[in-house]
Formats: sequence, structure tokens, C-alpha cells
Amino acid sequence: MDDVTIFERPKLATVSYRADLAAVYLKWHDEYDEGTGVRDAVTAAIEFVREHSVENWLADISESVRTLSDADMEFVNGAAFVEMIRNSTLRKFALVPPLPETGQDTDWLVDWENETLAKFGDRVQARVLEDRDAIAAFFAK
Repeated sequence: MDDVTIFERPKLATVSYRADLAAVYLKWHDEYDEGTGVRDAVTAAIEFVREHSVENWLADISESVRTLSDADMEFVNGAAFVEMIRNSTLRKFALVPPLPETGQDTDWLVDWENETLAKFGDRVQARVLEDRDAIAAFFAK
């Protein structure tokens, strides 16, 4: 399958399929949205995953200066989202953390891998990775 754009909302996120990584790639320009943009982006990604049996998910928040709204945080931690992921073909999650210049708090990254595994079960793997080669190697295993 070739690269394809799945969802695009300027200033919020671009969701695409990256053939070089065999992954759905969520590039967050800003994670904060007062509407349904975050849910729309994530839902579009999950629908693509299901339709194309994608196993890899890369969320890149390296340049995002704001975090999720409280409502969107509840959504991504909620039962409906967890069930969507569990009922998909996803097996590996990689997260590119915020760069220091974004000013985002990164203390939560320490527990992200374990919390992701606890949410989605032992059939998934999760890593916080900054280097593109490390991401490619993680997805290739």
C-alpha cells in the first residue's frame, strides 16, 4: 500500500498511512481542540486500521505545544476508545514525545508504556521513541 492521507485538520493533526513504517501516523500539530477534532482524527485512524489490517500506530506529539482537553483526555482513556483499539489489528504503539521547546510537561511519559499495555492487554507493545530508525526497527520486529 502507498502513503495516503486519512484525515487532515490544519493546526490540529494530520493522519496518514506511512508505507515505509507500515503504520498509521498521527502527526499532532496541537493536541488541544474544543470540538470533535481529536476524536475525529483518532476515529479516522482506527477505521483505516480496521479496513487495512494495520498493526502499527505512531503518534508524534513532538511539536505540539498544548495537551489534550479534559474531554479528549477522558475520551482516549475511556472504555469506548479502549474497546476500539482492542477490536482492531493494532499490535505496536510508538509515541514521539514533545520536544523541550514545546514547553509541555513530560513527566507522564515515564508511565505511558506501562499504562498503554495495561489498557490494551498483553497483545500490544508500546514504546516512547524519538529516533526514526528506532521506530522503524520497533515496527519491523
